[in-house]
Amino acid sequence: MAVPDLERQRVTRALTRVCDKVPLHVRSQLSHHFRFVGSAVELFERRTGYSDEKGPIEHIVAKFRYNARKGSWTLYWSDRNLKWHEYEGFKDRRNVLELIAEVERDPTHIFFG
Repeated sequence: MAVPDLERQRVTRALTRVCDKVPLHVRSQLSHHFRFVGSAVELFERRTGYSDEKGPIEHIVAKFRYNARKGSWTLYWSDRNLKWHEYEGFKDRRNVLELIAEVERDPTHIFFG
């Protein structure tokens, strides 16, 4: 099930602020974006490619999955094999802003390195 409109608006405002924190002078080489994919939201980096032929490279930094039945969110991280794992201690949170704040803090350096 898709993310409800009110939650969608809340996530859009919060992640837009996160994406806008990338300094202007590097945005031609690195930018942050997000997209809604069904019941999930993906936060990703876009970097310039190594050659013009390949175009920009995208890397999903974090995934926020909405559980409509519970009305809650879960935060996920990706390992080097692109397998997704629940971020420990951040399952079934009603407030998605807590999850976004944790990604920004990145205390384990698992999201932004």
